[in-house]
Amino acid sequence: MFYVFPNTIPKKECEVLLKYCIKNTKLIDASTISAGSSDVDLPDPVHDEELRKTDVGFLVDKNNIVNKHVHHFLREANRIQFEYNLEYFQAVQFARYQNGGHYTWHQDTSNGIVTPECRKLSLTLCLTDPDTYEGGNLEFFNGGKSFSDFPLPDGRVIKGEQVAKDIRAQGSAIVFDSYDWHRVTPVTKGIRYSVVCWTVGPKLK
Repeated sequence: MFYVFPNTIPKKECEVLLKYCIKNTKLIDASTISAGSSDVDLPDPVHDEELRKTDVGFLVDKNNIVNKHVHHFLREANRIQFEYNLEYFQAVQFARYQNGGHYTWHQDTSNGIVTPECRKLSLTLCLTDPDTYEGGNLEFFNGGKSFSDFPLPDGRVIKGEQVAKDIRAQGSAIVFDSYDWHRVTPVTKGIRYSVVCWTVGPKLK
């Protein structure tokens, strides 16, 4: 289950955010961060480019300019659709996908592996113009079905075929349940930059 804020951040602002992230993060090879547990610090990490090939860094300054955007969308999506008990936001992750970079099917939830809480909601915000790269699609496992029409709070309805374009669009924010299986398909040309953020709350029973 996901919620889309289509084309919500203007192109110029995306470019400002991208420059800020490049300047304020140190990108490292994420294929060695963990053995498939989505950025959770686990013992004995495994280098596995079949699972994941991308570079990531984190914005650890709580006053960084990205937070105000991603925290807003996470709160709004939770209010409109999810209604989870949320306690705090984790640090924003900045990611670069290039030269076949991808992330195969996975879930974001830690569900008490490291802390008593678990991830409840995930957000992805693409900072890159989709015309500048190929591949790199954020996809959700839905049994091969097409997207359904997507209603917005103001009464407008986004047609299913447009939803896939909106998910890929520069400046669209996608909020989804951290238990949902999802992936980023290989980038075959150009570079895809994105930011990701998670909300955490009490462990689900």
